[in-house]
Amino acid sequence: MKVCCKYFILKISLMLLFLTSFADAQISDTITSRGRYESYLNFRSLIRDMYVSPHWYADGNRFWFAAGAPENTIIYEVDPKQKTKRVFFDRDRLMKVLRPLLEKEPETKGIPFSDFTFLEDKNAADFFVENKKFRLSLKDYKIVQIEGKEEVKLPPSSILSPDKQWFVTIKDNNIELVDPLTQQTRQLTFDGKDDYPWTITDGCWSKDGKKIFVKRLDGRKVHHLPVVDYSKPEEKVKYSVYAKAGGVIETPELYVLDVTSGKAVKIEVGSNAQQYAFPIGWRQDNSEVLFMRMDRLGRKLELLAANPDTGTSRVILLEENKTFVAGLDFLTETWNRQVTLLKNNNSFIWLSERDGWRHLYLYDMNGKLIRRLTSGDFPVTGVIRVDEAKDWVYFTANAEKNLYSTNIYRVDLKGKNFKKLTSAEGTHTYSRFSPSGQYFLDFYSSMKQPQSVELRTTDGKFVQHLKTADISRLQKIGFHAPESFIAKADDGTTDLYGIMYKPYDFDPTKKYPVIEFIYAGPFVNVVPYRFGPTTGLSNRAQALAQLGYITIVIDTRGTVERSKAFQDAIYGKIGQYEIADRVAVFRQLGEKYPFMDMKRVGIYGHSWGGYFAIRAMLAAPDLYKVGIASAPGELTEGAEIMEPYMDLPENNKEGYEFGTNTNQADRLKGKLLFIHGTSDINAPLSTTIRMIDALTKAGKRYDLILLPGEDHFIEGERYVNDAVRRYFEENLKNLQN
Repeated sequence: MKVCCKYFILKISLMLLFLTSFADAQISDTITSRGRYESYLNFRSLIRDMYVSPHWYADGNRFWFAAGAPENTIIYEVDPKQKTKRVFFDRDRLMKVLRPLLEKEPETKGIPFSDFTFLEDKNAADFFVENKKFRLSLKDYKIVQIEGKEEVKLPPSSILSPDKQWFVTIKDNNIELVDPLTQQTRQLTFDGKDDYPWTITDGCWSKDGKKIFVKRLDGRKVHHLPVVDYSKPEEKVKYSVYAKAGGVIETPELYVLDVTSGKAVKIEVGSNAQQYAFPIGWRQDNSEVLFMRMDRLGRKLELLAANPDTGTSRVILLEENKTFVAGLDFLTETWNRQVTLLKNNNSFIWLSERDGWRHLYLYDMNGKLIRRLTSGDFPVTGVIRVDEAKDWVYFTANAEKNLYSTNIYRVDLKGKNFKKLTSAEGTHTYSRFSPSGQYFLDFYSSMKQPQSVELRTTDGKFVQHLKTADISRLQKIGFHAPESFIAKADDGTTDLYGIMYKPYDFDPTKKYPVIEFIYAGPFVNVVPYRFGPTTGLSNRAQALAQLGYITIVIDTRGTVERSKAFQDAIYGKIGQYEIADRVAVFRQLGEKYPFMDMKRVGIYGHSWGGYFAIRAMLAAPDLYKVGIASAPGELTEGAEIMEPYMDLPENNKEGYEFGTNTNQADRLKGKLLFIHGTSDINAPLSTTIRMIDALTKAGKRYDLILLPGEDHFIEGERYVNDAVRRYFEENLKNLQN
């Protein structure tokens, strides 16, 4: 169940089938429902024109942006001071004068307007097509070819130096420099291996572009997971580093590399090999590099600084907690929100849950607390921007009555003048600030409201609405927004939030089978409080509802964006409360909504959700009648997953014993399907093998689908989609009461 950030970028295949069938009265209801199911699996493709990408003018206030489909793009110019938005670019007129200059019709639909450069002083626009540079006069639309080379696109996972002389990237586990102009390469390291690789992160470059702060992970003594290739008669085995709970974990090493000489200076990380390290970046004057280290149980987090010439390090700040300072959310690359360095070179903003809620604290570079910036019974979810010239910190927080309503706020660096800047109902999770610091673009949506973009001043005043996403294609297939609900946890007092999807042709007088889509991993929320599904899990929930189910997604105790006490409820006890909370919620929903057939309840989960889908079938066999466990994990697996929440197995034998699913195999009553890829290195295939072995020995029947060569990210596979649909249709929908 080793989790990485890719979990939220699942490989959902493009299945926009039968979109035109809904208008055809000759097609049966079954085909129509099936078509909806497959369309909803690719929900995002049904929404167009969601974002505004501003291109700022020299004054730092005005900007232009492209809207509409590529083949029908409209360019708008926005003047915040005048509160105007006008169409100022004629695409069709451009195409008419451009075509005679090209050897053939452009391959793409339309022109990539993100590559346009508008020249205010010349009333013209420069752009590239077919690697040729053109200049268009906006006055008379005369167009000429001019000299110029198209800007080199950075390859994935590469980071450009501040002086733009090099970008650094990883090739074959080694660090390589690439010249952006000539594409010539220069290798800096030569000893990288699969179990001892070099890595880079944002912020690695020194401010002068002469040095790089990098990381290396030594996994040579860590358990190596065998991955077998069964595609040919002679099987082949590869090995992947995989730290088991209680076993040896990778040893982090940090270095500063000189770009010119290749000289490496090793940074003092500490003598404890069983820890984690996170490089942050450089101080403004290049005098020190900054990094964090965390003990393997997540109870102690330190901020350190090191001399890049000698490697000598010093501790700036120590944060400790009896349970965990940070869990898996920290280890899945969200650690970079923990500290925000200020450009004054002398201070930083630190996130801490020390008083029971995550808040902002201002420190100097010697670890002295200057002042607390925010307080209250709500969590800050991240810093967006710091305007040091005007002493403002902009951040997101869940500070409203609706606990999961994320808004944008600001507070000054004196910890005063706290103010909410956004007003529309919904979740405000993305913003773009003008270079002048006077305006920002607010991106927001809710379960009912598609993503919209507003222009606001940085003190929160509304300027104008820029656009709302186009959901016309979604509406054509009978879209209805989901419904949210609040119910009590098993303790009878804690509020839990969830969402309910209904079929497009919902009839409240009918009885519908119910399917819960579960994840329950304590490091993330899965209920989509924005418009449309936000994960593969909620995507599938909304899709399957179209086939005649009520589908449910719940965030229960232990998940994030609530109080520390809410998260700590499951500490040392994974598997004890998560299903009990759900049983309590279903009892309340069943009493309130008679259209929910509580005798036909199923459950689906992937990864950590696979573990909990099995758990639900074993812990509450009288409620859950049919389950699907996709790529399930187990408490014995990833050290970085389990240990921050469960301690070491040797220190919490009772907790691990109780939470291990194989120990309760004899409790299975319903139908249970396992789906697993044979090349999974996040949740090893061995977890499913051990579970079905336990069920076999207990005399329990199960179903199994193995996907040869597939890795952990299988939720979007066509075969899997069909298998999930069929299994619930055959075993839940047709279940005889």
